[in-house]
Amino acid sequence: MGKRFFHAKRKAADIHPSEIIEPVLEPSQRAEYLRGWELFNAGEFWHAHEAWENIWKERPEPARIFFQGIIQLAAAYHLILVKHRYGGAMNNLEKADEKLRMFPTFFLGVRVGQLLKAIGRAKDELQQSGAEKFDRKIIPEVEVLR
Repeated sequence: MGKRFFHAKRKAADIHPSEIIEPVLEPSQRAEYLRGWELFNAGEFWHAHEAWENIWKERPEPARIFFQGIIQLAAAYHLILVKHRYGGAMNNLEKADEKLRMFPTFFLGVRVGQLLKAIGRAKDELQQSGAEKFDRKIIPEVEVLR
C-alpha cells in the first residue's frame, strides 16, 4: 500500500460538512474496502474490521472518520455475537452512529442511511434482548454500489 499518513485526530463534531469529500482509493485500498464488506456480510465482523483498519491508517480526515465508523460498527457486532459484551457493544454503536451521521446518505458506494437505521435497530435490540439473545437477523447485508 501507499505511504502512511499521520494526521492530528479531529472529532466528528469539529468537521464541517463542506469538508466531506469522498476519497479516491488506490486500487489495493479499493479491493480491501470491498473485501471488508464481503467479510461483514458473511458475519466475519472482526476480519472486516481488520480489512478496513489498514485503509483507515492511511486516510486523512474526514474520510478517516468514515472508516472509524464502519470499523466501530463491525466491532460492535463482534462484541455482541462473539464476546456477548453489552457495554462495549453499545459504546461502539454510539460511536459509529456519531461518526456516520456526518456523512451524506451515499458515501463510498454505501447507503449510509441504511447503516444508521441498522445501528438504531441494533441499539434497540441490545437494550431489549441483551447481547446473549441478540437477533442477528437484524444485521443488514450491505450492498456496495461500484
